[in-house]
Amino acid sequence: MEMEMAVQRDWSSLLPELLNFIAKNLSEISDFVRFRAVCTTWRLSTLITDFPPKFPWILDKRQYPYEPYMHFYSTTCNKVYTIHASKSLGKKSIGSSQGYVLICDKPTTTKQKSHNTCQFSLLNPLNNHEFPLPPCDFGSYSNFYPISPQQYQIGVNVVFLDLGFPGYKLIFCCLGQDQDNWCELKSGYDVDFQFFHLKSMLFTVKEYTGVIEVTDFTSGTLIYVIPPVENFVVEAHYYLIDASGDILMVFQRSDSPQELYDDWFDIYRLDLSRNSSPCWVKVNNIGNQALFIDSYGGFALEANDFAGVKANYIYYIEPYSWVKRIDIKTGNWELQCPLKDPESWFVPKLQHLQAQ
Repeated sequence: MEMEMAVQRDWSSLLPELLNFIAKNLSEISDFVRFRAVCTTWRLSTLITDFPPKFPWILDKRQYPYEPYMHFYSTTCNKVYTIHASKSLGKKSIGSSQGYVLICDKPTTTKQKSHNTCQFSLLNPLNNHEFPLPPCDFGSYSNFYPISPQQYQIGVNVVFLDLGFPGYKLIFCCLGQDQDNWCELKSGYDVDFQFFHLKSMLFTVKEYTGVIEVTDFTSGTLIYVIPPVENFVVEAHYYLIDASGDILMVFQRSDSPQELYDDWFDIYRLDLSRNSSPCWVKVNNIGNQALFIDSYGGFALEANDFAGVKANYIYYIEPYSWVKRIDIKTGNWELQCPLKDPESWFVPKLQHLQAQ
């Protein structure tokens, strides 16, 4: 019997269409990197920008910021990734967006003036690319908070609320522009409200009444005043989210002591059809959208674009405690993460931010 000759396959000669099909169906970013590392042909057949959108990772709170490591949890493959991000050494993370983590170094007090000088930057921990922001002098005794950190991208304003003494300042800088400093947008003494920055508009929410004033971000011109949502509760938690063109108010409340550990969210859509009297309309279905919320803010994703994302769900990181997936329609929830101190959502991306 004639012996069959063993045929050595040349995997580098696979058709480009087949390689692209394989690459777009890889479930994890680590598999995508290994795929491109097989050979030159495979690497050239897939650009970094071809990496398909992935389910957001969960960034763990760093217990030892003076170590250059960041820990992320992937719910799709139940893995914890430990990434050596050298430029994060000694810096604090403050939320994330666009595949970048907002970090800042420890404030230092100068001898000339009692101000806290902070250096902020956007860091992509996957490729260690850092985009520095201008240094910022905060007043002494300051506590700074990012406003809608999910809006951070090149060409968009970065906004901070500085709660110092004796009042507050709302300051911003514009990424990707020639502007090399921070500008004051608003200041005052009363701090019984929250700010949100969406769609070039500034939303000021009165915490004790729920009334919202909407002003143009650049000019400060008052656009309209929105009445509070129905069943408004003082000092409840709420989030404003840009969801594919709609502005959603996510209102977090607990109606009774028995529900202390059961987070319940009411969702309202801003109805601008009546320009003279805009209002909030309660909804229990947001279609193909899914909302991701953490202590820094929230963002929306189209469920069809991300493997593993369920439509009409809220993915919620309860600060330093739990990660829950909540059915908006029924309120049922389940735990999603084994990390002890989950901090924020992070959408992994390999490419750099590009100036607009």
